Amino acid sequence: MEKSEKNDIRALIKEQRRSLESAAESLWNDSICEQLLNMDDILKAFCVYCYVSFRREAGTWRFMETLLKQGKCVAVPKVVGKNLEFYSISGKTDLEEGVMGIMEPKPSCLRIHDPGAPVIVPGIAFDQSGNRIGYGGGYYDRLFEKEPNHPRIAIAYGFQILEHIPTEPHDKRVDWIITP
Repeated sequence: MEKSEKNDIRALIKEQRRSLESAAESLWNDSICEQLLNMDDILKAFCVYCYVSFRREAGTWRFMETLLKQGKCVAVPKVVGKNLEFYSISGKTDLEEGVMGIMEPKPSCLRIHDPGAPVIVPGIAFDQSGNRIGYGGGYYDRLFEKEPNHPRIAIAYGFQILEHIPTEPHDKRVDWIITP
């Protein structure tokens, strides 16, 4: 029951993302970026773990570029087996296409291990309690199982926030959800 309900939600939200107007998307991403940059966890962090947005996910580029200009370490995930490993980047030139067409750090990037770094968490849908539906791979759930001390910050557009998300025992909640 849970799996098919989650898949129905995934399909619905992906469709809404596809029909998003570029102007709205750009404004929303700017708003999310501004809010993230003013969060205590981000201001205090030496390193920030951040996903590389694709397929009209809430955008992370401006945020990452601003952090880099501020001299912060920005680390992006690479799928290694069933796990995520994070690597420091200095810009888009450090990325190449990886698993499922998602941009990943090139082999020349330095692996980072900062178990207290704030993590910008991707997701398809969220609820007010911080429950999340990702893409179904469980990568972030496994990361937070192994490294529970990361502040977990989700970013999403308003239509991605639902009243209730079906959860399973292994699902890990996020601490904050930033919307435009």
